[in-house]
Amino acid sequence: MQWYQDPLFGIILVFVIIAIVGALDFIRNRIKERKRVNSLEDLKKSYEFLGIKDGVEEFLKLNKNAIPTLEFIANAYIQSGNIQEAIKIYTSILNASPSTSTQDKVHILYALGVVHFQSGFLQRAKNVFLEIVKNFPRNPEALFYLLRIYEKLNEYEKAIDVVDCLQEIYEQSGNLDDTKYFETLSHNRAYLESMCIFADEGSAFEDKVPKLEALKAIFPRLEKPILMYYRNYNLALFWQKAQEARNIENLLDVLWHCPKSEVPLESLTNQKIIEIYRAREQTHISYESNKQECAKFELETLRLLRAYSHFSVDLHFEYRCSECKGIFPLENQRCPTCNALLSFDVLCSVRESKDEIRYSLL
Repeated sequence: MQWYQDPLFGIILVFVIIAIVGALDFIRNRIKERKRVNSLEDLKKSYEFLGIKDGVEEFLKLNKNAIPTLEFIANAYIQSGNIQEAIKIYTSILNASPSTSTQDKVHILYALGVVHFQSGFLQRAKNVFLEIVKNFPRNPEALFYLLRIYEKLNEYEKAIDVVDCLQEIYEQSGNLDDTKYFETLSHNRAYLESMCIFADEGSAFEDKVPKLEALKAIFPRLEKPILMYYRNYNLALFWQKAQEARNIENLLDVLWHCPKSEVPLESLTNQKIIEIYRAREQTHISYESNKQECAKFELETLRLLRAYSHFSVDLHFEYRCSECKGIFPLENQRCPTCNALLSFDVLCSVRESKDEIRYSLL
């Protein structure tokens, strides 16, 4: 019997192959870990121009558990609005603590990315969160910030990819009972897809309309931004869809500020929209002048004051988030406080008009 037919040789060969595979896998993991550490070091070096906060290095040398204290100080700076000092502290921790574990460094990087995001340094924030995701791909907090950054940078395709990653994490977590989280992801996807359609200059407007209407059916809150898009490109379609709108109340600010030349009074059939222009003293001859009452209190108050008072009045608009109930003077796609998407409801009040043209700037 030849040596290669010996059963003992086969067993030895199997063990040798297993040992080689194990050694190669160990080497591969070591190389991957080395690359991960090097990438974190490279990112740290990119912040060296900010300088080192006085005393931070010395404090880190004297106290082995100094990081929580420094984080507390950085948060205090953030609360007081001194973002630059907070950035210096976080950068100092990264540069002065070579022995810190990768996970602790990622924690500091996350805090640094949040500070950059809050202060408007979107590109730096993106680099930080990409580095975190590179080392820890299943980090939903970092992915949510990446989603918001891509959205602000108008990189909607990349933002959709982030939504897909979050969707995969959600499905694999087994927490499928969290319907609100699932709806949030689906609404974000619908919103981002609508933004992609808005930005697509290669497609005809007529081809975009069916896609936008399908997205509006998925996420009804898209109705307002889609109508605003129609208004810019097809005024007739805007008025057609506005009269079919589910929530005229939330379009009050848009309809109120429409120039008179854009309002097709003869073709309006929606009574809620007609009331808006009756209160604005803009009616067609077929309407019974301005004597007919308005159902909405603010519009009726405005109509009566304009008809029977010498006061010059107008509607004033504010926007309330349906999630956190915060009130803001301007409308945003996301709530500045709770980050809820398209959550603003329109609030209106009657106020005296001021002749601001005559105000002195001195």
